[in-house]
Amino acid sequence: MSVTRLLTSYSAMLQTLSALLILIAAPGCSSAPPLGSEEVSSTADALYTAVTSRRLELVDAVEENLKRLQAEQQVSPAAMTALQAIIVQARAGEWQAAAEELDQLIRNQPA
Repeated sequence: MSVTRLLTSYSAMLQTLSALLILIAAPGCSSAPPLGSEEVSSTADALYTAVTSRRLELVDAVEENLKRLQAEQQVSPAAMTALQAIIVQARAGEWQAAAEELDQLIRNQPA
């Protein structure tokens, strides 16, 4: 396994753990990290479609779009962490759990 691949795996694991710590630290708290721009919200919707259809190639495409949005500073670190954790769940085959987490994230967006 290459160093780059190991670092990518390690980074994804840290992002997932961070998201889980956020969820554990705030039990019963229904606030979700704001997704930000309309484009980020649309990307979250696309991720929901990818996850519910269980299409890994779409998950990959959405992740690339999220990385672009992150580079353009259109997505907050907290939202990116939450979305990345959902992507990790989907890649692990935990499609239903990923869909439920994403549904809650989208539904709990500030008005």
